[in-house]
Amino acid sequence: MANLYLTHRCNRGCPFCFARKVLAQRKDREEILTIEEITKLLDHYHNQFQAIGLLGGEPFLYPHLAEVIKMLQERRIPCKIFTSATNPMPKELEELDSFMGLNFVVNVGERDTYREEQFRNLEHFFDKFHEISTLSFTIFDLNADPTFLFDMIDKYGLARGIRTGIALPIYQGGNKYIELDEYKKAGEYFIKCVDQAAERQITMHMDCGFQACMFDDAQRGHLLRQGTQMGFMCGAAIDIGPGLQAWNCFPLFQLGYVNALDADNEEDLTKLLQAQVAKEIGDSCGVRPECPTCEFMLNGQCQGGCRSFKSVK
Repeated sequence: MANLYLTHRCNRGCPFCFARKVLAQRKDREEILTIEEITKLLDHYHNQFQAIGLLGGEPFLYPHLAEVIKMLQERRIPCKIFTSATNPMPKELEELDSFMGLNFVVNVGERDTYREEQFRNLEHFFDKFHEISTLSFTIFDLNADPTFLFDMIDKYGLARGIRTGIALPIYQGGNKYIELDEYKKAGEYFIKCVDQAAERQITMHMDCGFQACMFDDAQRGHLLRQGTQMGFMCGAAIDIGPGLQAWNCFPLFQLGYVNALDADNEEDLTKLLQAQVAKEIGDSCGVRPECPTCEFMLNGQCQGGCRSFKSVK
């Protein structure tokens, strides 16, 4: 999967954001990923991408969002839009005549993290797009009450699954994240969330950051019985931004990037980006001393955590 990083503009400032440094450094720049660049990218790869994510910044602040959606629909490329949905919806988005292949992943926080206007915008968005919206939740406060997630799903009729990630460090730090010595506690917190969700016929699934050693055998079995989709491998997408700069996921953005047109296919582009990361922090996986002998890593079931941990002390 490739992500198109459309704009640096954002109105939220989430403390765990992967793009926190980039947004801080470039928030005043007007540069965007242009329609011409997106067209050139899709033509170059002959529609090899099985799916495209649209992100930022905040995609709703990108001036050509509806045009990009229609372009992807014409090419029959499924599209996920990663948004907070706290900005007014672009008029062209509200007036779309087809939702084919379209899905919204909405990162949400507790009610007191929103200004009144932001929350009204979120509610208006859910009124329009609730049938194709999935909540995204990032674990960074291990004392947070997850009930608001389930209440939101019931109130607005959203998809009954929650995409859940662990807050990870960006290169050399600068954002809020779960420390490695807190992962066991984070695992217990996730199980509590999963159990509360199951009581309301909602499932929670693992996205970025989970490690197999967060859980013991009994806990992993319990999660499977609760219907949790578990995954401990890194599925880092290719991120492509203004000027067709490409990098291997936002936590490692500052390690450098390549031009997305320097490869002929998605596999070769991935190899170029992985080589860029390996040059800076090595190509070995596993961020814990015990990772090389862990059965989950030896069996290819766990990558041993995000390599961004190697850049923070």
